[in-house]
Amino acid sequence: MSVLFMSEDWIKLVANQWNTNNQIIQQDLRNFTASWEYYIEDRPNLPHLMMVCEKGKIVFAGKKDERICDFEMWTSLENWKKILNKEISPKMALMSRKLKFKGSMMTALKYMKAFEIHLNILGEIEADFDI
Repeated sequence: MSVLFMSEDWIKLVANQWNTNNQIIQQDLRNFTASWEYYIEDRPNLPHLMMVCEKGKIVFAGKKDERICDFEMWTSLENWKKILNKEISPKMALMSRKLKFKGSMMTALKYMKAFEIHLNILGEIEADFDI
């Protein structure tokens, strides 16, 4: 069963997948605490989503609230589909600016393996892109 892409249900499933099925990312980020904001640039009426990671575990996933995020990731719906369906690798999406990114690039590069796993986890959730 699929859920609407970039919905609150979808981001909660992403967080659950991260916390229960991915020990590699939790280990890589065991000393890392940060928050991410996600959105679709060509769907301005959809709410932005966020996840908060504390020492490798997601402790919040839902609609963006008043907290300032350490990182933002956004692109068009079409590019999100390509990234999540692995037509474009996470690293290539970032380097080619198909995936826009705001935050410390130095940190992103330091944790590139975890970043790639992170985007792969987003793609593991069966999503309905008809939004």
